[in-house]
Amino acid sequence: MKLSFFTLIMVLFAANECSYQEQHNIDIITYETFTRGSSTMYTVSPESIKIKGTGINAGEKSGTISNQDWKSLLEVLSKVDASRLNQLKAPSDSRASDAALHAILSVRKNDTIYKTNSFDHGNAPITVKPLVEAILRLAENVE
Repeated sequence: MKLSFFTLIMVLFAANECSYQEQHNIDIITYETFTRGSSTMYTVSPESIKIKGTGINAGEKSGTISNQDWKSLLEVLSKVDASRLNQLKAPSDSRASDAALHAILSVRKNDTIYKTNSFDHGNAPITVKPLVEAILRLAENVE
């Protein structure tokens, strides 16, 4: 009985460590919005957030993020299976008639980039919506 309980605890600990380690292999999270003639790219790494715009929003801004901000993003991202990002369905299609900007979320993990299909900026698939909102909140503080 003691042996099986100990084994169960070790398995749970190992699973938690794998999940923790898996999240720490994430190098960059990118959120891009675009339409004809302009785009904005938000790039978040463990140390910084960079915002680069073209067209009407031309220019670059960057700022540092705290270790806690990065950990918070990873916590939100832990609820998402990065390898299935390309299978998410957009809840609306306003971008097809230029009523909304196109948006794409990507995650670079272990030198592999996982991307969503295009969706409407402001109406992300429910699975990634908290992550997109967290990125945009961080971007509000960049000057």
